Amino acid sequence: MSNHGLRTTGTHTGNFGRAKVKGNRGELDLTYAILHRDNMHIPGRDVAFTRLQEAYDKTQDPKLKATLAEMLKDRARQVQQRAVAEPAPPELSEYWEEIKRTR
Repeated sequence: MSNHGLRTTGTHTGNFGRAKVKGNRGELDLTYAILHRDNMHIPGRDVAFTRLQEAYDKTQDPKLKATLAEMLKDRARQVQQRAVAEPAPPELSEYWEEIKRTR
């Protein structure tokens, strides 16, 4: 039986037959300064929606276009559900109408 470098017995190390390999220190620099909240910017919903629309208009990739279309449909559905779920503001009573008129 010859060994072709493929290990079929023993524990699986994740390195597929090679010796254990560790990454070099400092390859991934996730310091406090980089991950601090002042250095991160997460756009609001409206800005993100606008960027999705711009990406949909600019892309030529059909897979990306289909994914963006699905995301835009979901967002439109969420906005519509939120508009239906919000109750109309209550009518002001005569007391508050009088106060509003006098101010």
